Amino acid sequence: MYQHLPDMKKILLGLVSVLLFACTSSNKVTPVTADQLVDMMQKDKTVQLIDLRTPEEQAESGMIPGATPVDFNSADFDAKIARINHDNPVIVYCATGGRSSRASAQMVKMGFKKVYNYEGGMRDWGRRK
Repeated sequence: MYQHLPDMKKILLGLVSVLLFACTSSNKVTPVTADQLVDMMQKDKTVQLIDLRTPEEQAESGMIPGATPVDFNSADFDAKIARINHDNPVIVYCATGGRSSRASAQMVKMGFKKVYNYEGGMRDWGRRK
């Protein structure tokens, strides 16, 4: 009756390995600092920087150089964000980190491979000058 026990152990070990790999390799959001953002933008020309603030906010305080505006609150946010390359790294930011947290989690669900959240947002960016 117990003659297949070693085989069962191998099967269970295999399943555990697959589950662990699936959990550790899943997409997730990685927080970045202003210095890390600048470093990434300089070293990797495929990085996409997305400003999630409203056009009014962008006009008032400017944008981080190289950013593409995609208003998180716009009715067509999902359609606009879906057009962004899902395979290249994406850094999102907003004013203070609230919208970028929500947007980055949504982007992971949409299948983006590498999503980074600049949690300090423009408030932090303005302090670094």
